[in-house]
Amino acid sequence: MHDNLVSIIVPVFNAEKYLTKCINSLLNQSHKNIEVILIDDGSTDNSGIICDEFAMKNKNVKVIHQKNAGPSKTRNVGIDAAQGKYIQFVDSDDFIEPNMTEILIKSINNGTDLVICGYKSMFLIEGSNIIHNCKSNIDGKFTLSEFMLHFGDLFRDNFINSLWNKLYITNLIRNHNVRFIDNLHMGEDLLFNLAYIKACKSISIINKYLYNYVIISNNSLTVSFKKDYFINQQMLFLKVKDFLLEANLYDGRNRDLIKLCYTDSIITCLEHLFHNNSNLTAKRKKEQIKTIIYNDHVKGNISYFKNGNFQKRVIGLFIQKNLINCIFYFFKAKTILRNKLVPLFKLFRKINQIVRFN
Repeated sequence: MHDNLVSIIVPVFNAEKYLTKCINSLLNQSHKNIEVILIDDGSTDNSGIICDEFAMKNKNVKVIHQKNAGPSKTRNVGIDAAQGKYIQFVDSDDFIEPNMTEILIKSINNGTDLVICGYKSMFLIEGSNIIHNCKSNIDGKFTLSEFMLHFGDLFRDNFINSLWNKLYITNLIRNHNVRFIDNLHMGEDLLFNLAYIKACKSISIINKYLYNYVIISNNSLTVSFKKDYFINQQMLFLKVKDFLLEANLYDGRNRDLIKLCYTDSIITCLEHLFHNNSNLTAKRKKEQIKTIIYNDHVKGNISYFKNGNFQKRVIGLFIQKNLINCIFYFFKAKTILRNKLVPLFKLFRKINQIVRFN
């Protein structure tokens, strides 16, 4: 395994519009000792051709073509193919800053097992480009026990879940058999990271915006309706809870922030029932609402609905009083506003952002 060689793993599926910018940002890194592993996951557009063209011109670009298997299996293929001492994951519609890998390498060579950096979320919506800068409130090198004291804050601010703002040690992944769950299509990144963090002795956090996470309005979670979304969110909540319980740190601020994130996800689950691509009847939606709001974990965390925006507080009151029809008509009205009465929906969204109850 080559010293300081970084294997940058990029799963590719129908990303022709953004792929060239992504790959160029990797090849233009100030740290030149890299191999770029492009895994074409059965793309039906020109993504595979673009990958092959880059490989023909660059010796450090490797292309793997496969039948569509999904991101989990694809990343496992990348891990198996990696020859580098370190592994970095990049999504094919994102791009990274020119010095990202160099900065991460310097940090991990300071005797740490994982490096986490800040990032920029770039929302491409209706021709506009909205940038949100995201960095942690803490910075530096931490023992695992020190890091875990800040877990709740990092989880809330989306620093734990993602793969792409991190640098991993290849042997640590392989020696501890840290893998992506093949048949899991939501939350697989989080579970991978939880397993990896368990194997760490020390973790470094860098408060620099090094990764550019591109969120495309027609390419988000909301594009496809996922009938098992609530089940998935329940599973992830319990996995995070068990992770902290095992470390004897599911208490205080960690516990409160995890529960706040969980109740946020319940709002998302309810709204997801009204997805434009949902084929659920009104009756079925109400049945699903009942299943969600009568769940023991939801009921047991009802007080955490009081912390948040206007929508969360209102829905929390409806859940507390078991008002299934009120929840149904709330999200039905919101869907109509979003789809047909855009100015009113934007007003609702602004009110929802401004009115918070803490």
